[in-house]
Amino acid sequence: MSNLLDGVRRMAVGCRSVVMNVALLLFVLWIVSGQCFAAGITVVVNPETTVAGPQLTVGDLAVVSGDDSDKVRAVRELKIGSAPAPGERMVITAEEFSARLVDAGADFNSVSWQIPPLVAITTTGQAVSGQSLQTVAMAEIKRRLGVPADGMSPDVSVTALGEMADKLVPLGRVSLKAELPYGIRLVTPTIANVIISTDGQPAATVSLRFAVKVWQNVVVASRNIAAFEQLTPDSLRVERWDISRLTGYFTDGEKIIGLQTRRGLAAGTPVCESYLQKPLLVKQGSAVIILCQVGDIIVTANGQALQSGCQGGMIRVQNLNSNKVVNAQVVDAATVQVIIYSGR
Repeated sequence: MSNLLDGVRRMAVGCRSVVMNVALLLFVLWIVSGQCFAAGITVVVNPETTVAGPQLTVGDLAVVSGDDSDKVRAVRELKIGSAPAPGERMVITAEEFSARLVDAGADFNSVSWQIPPLVAITTTGQAVSGQSLQTVAMAEIKRRLGVPADGMSPDVSVTALGEMADKLVPLGRVSLKAELPYGIRLVTPTIANVIISTDGQPAATVSLRFAVKVWQNVVVASRNIAAFEQLTPDSLRVERWDISRLTGYFTDGEKIIGLQTRRGLAAGTPVCESYLQKPLLVKQGSAVIILCQVGDIIVTANGQALQSGCQGGMIRVQNLNSNKVVNAQVVDAATVQVIIYSGR
């Protein structure tokens, strides 16, 4: 009987030991499973999100949770491509979203990803007024022309060609900078590119066109002037002209008094450099002396001018002794000189 009681006692002690061991194992498993759960990261992607752009991160589109704060932050900051343009909406599938995650090197082992079939993304933005864009561009054009940006000049006008719509850009502190890639154009429109930056990052570039006009006092014919007429003070006056289509014009009539016209000029016509020449000293058919100097030796010959010419101009003359035709430079009304090049 005593042996039976001893056996029962030993069995009870053994059962208690097993129960205690099982309880301890369950406690350890609970601790371990709790630590594993705490170390895991869960990402729940929203089916529709509004972002500020321009670069998308996981944190912009999803709720990231977990007990490992460093890992949660790393997942949130993971970049997964570009956002749509401000004011626009983009829809991507779960497969495309997953492909972006793969490209970004996302962790699929210790992170639980919950991605809806479709993810809609809209980028919010702020409007930069077209008027402010034009103002910045005009200020740069005026600066190049030496006109104060906030001032007016009777010599310069800058007119915008067409209406400029407002431009949507990402949220942030806006700064504008204008550039003139082709400089100031007077005949054709002047192009100004306005670079819009938000928080120091380029956001958009807008091109604008302007008509730029510059006025100056220009010398014009005060009356009808015949061809080959010498200019005198009474044949000229000064008028205010748009110089955008003028080349070689004069602003001081004193500099061209005594010059000769190449063609007839109507009253009010701007006098340009290409219309003028020095007075003709030698007339076609007139007798001239041909000079030719080689070193210290000067040779002369009688000749006839085959062309009219002004001082310093080159004309064709015929040597009456040899009948040869040469090119010579007009020295004065009766003399021309053949230029000999030494080759040095």
